[in-house]
Amino acid sequence: MQTPASTTPLQTDYLVKGCGATAMAFVDVMLKETDANFIMVDKRAAPGGHWNDAYPFVRLHQPSACYGVASRTLGHGRTDSTGFNQGLLELASGYEVTDYFHQLMRDTFLASGRVSFHPMSEVMGEPEAIHSGSYAIRSLLSGETQTVQVRKRLVDATMVHTSIPLTHTRKFTVAKDVTCEPPNHLTRLAPQYKRFTLLGAGKTAIDSVSWLLANGAPPESITWVLPRDPWLINRTFFQPGLKHFEQTIGGTARQFEIFASASSVKEVCLQMEAEGSWMRLDPNVWPKMFHGATVTQLELEKLRGIKNMVRRGRVLHIDAHSMQLESGVQPCQPETLYVDCTASALQHALPIDAEQPVFEAGLVRLHMIRTYQPTFSAALIAHIEATLDDDAAKRQLCQPTHMTDTAKDYLRVMAINMRNQAAWNTLPELRSWIRACRLDGFGSTLAQMAKDDAPRREVLARLAAATAPALANLQRLTAHAESDSR
Repeated sequence: MQTPASTTPLQTDYLVKGCGATAMAFVDVMLKETDANFIMVDKRAAPGGHWNDAYPFVRLHQPSACYGVASRTLGHGRTDSTGFNQGLLELASGYEVTDYFHQLMRDTFLASGRVSFHPMSEVMGEPEAIHSGSYAIRSLLSGETQTVQVRKRLVDATMVHTSIPLTHTRKFTVAKDVTCEPPNHLTRLAPQYKRFTLLGAGKTAIDSVSWLLANGAPPESITWVLPRDPWLINRTFFQPGLKHFEQTIGGTARQFEIFASASSVKEVCLQMEAEGSWMRLDPNVWPKMFHGATVTQLELEKLRGIKNMVRRGRVLHIDAHSMQLESGVQPCQPETLYVDCTASALQHALPIDAEQPVFEAGLVRLHMIRTYQPTFSAALIAHIEATLDDDAAKRQLCQPTHMTDTAKDYLRVMAINMRNQAAWNTLPELRSWIRACRLDGFGSTLAQMAKDDAPRREVLARLAAATAPALANLQRLTAHAESDSR
């Protein structure tokens, strides 16, 4: 039974729905650049969103230096000397990221006196309340509701949905005598089994296979069910800092030149693979998935050591003797641990062609406006909210991008990225802010360049020269039928 609402309404400038990474990146910038106050509401018991439910061996797939909030460094600026990421900038563990957001809430947000946090609660009153500004917060434990009067906007930080192994609902069935668990339990259960079957082809499955291999599981003990093979991004090409200029900035210049000249989506894929920027598990299998997972060459070599890869579509049912797949039956051995990595990770509430804008009267939607960079996107949206007045002008700077599913999707959102970047570059103040933002890996690299560094300036000139032709060609390529990316 729902408890009646409190008679004394709360007052706030911004009501933030969600308290995950994007919500915190937005509030972090707004605290610095405005005098506004905030009420943050989340259904979880602590800040940090899905990181609170992550599997124990999860790590970022991008350098720690480019993740989190703008005001607070994540990690120690180290280069990994061991493991599959050796020689590249450190990747924060899930424990580090969770602790980072917990400390941020305690030491910065709450300590400011301008943020209140309501865990185990939900925002009620949408969408009608967007125009009136009168919402309610309902406790998931007591059912008690409290009215909130919002002076400026609701900030919806749930636009990028997270479907993670621990909490998602399976789309397949499992017999009672079969053990199928999310990777959260892999470290505990693995010593009890000699055979492992991984279900899924995304980041979580890659992490799980890599963890097993790194901890001594023989490759022949692992079966990997791949509904679709993925294109994988070479992490070497995404390393901030002048030391990595040739890979990061030079790699982007080469990528734009490929975008500008390719005659088909398939040709883009082949040329990006030839450059070493994109990789695949099997040179003889054409990838049909592009979710942006990154790996190193060393990690890829280890993953290719798994010879028992099953490519018969998604799993439908598992019993003690077989897996029923979309395209047939796969015999199975007894006493196998099945690891469910089929959650779709990040996804959007809306399809890519039915988008709602970032800025609307009474509402800010924290879409990504740079591909695969949710926290940078949220920080930049906050700066635009803090410094510009006209919503139409704000929308022109913030065309939403999406998580991608295919190579063609990737090229489509890259075109949006280019249009957004071109719009940002027209405003000197905004360009300078981005250059100084720690979440922008390009900025920290370019800031270290000497003015007389002719070779690197030449790379920048190539990048600039390729941008307009690349944008025009991407728009042409992605207007064609999907078949050439398959």
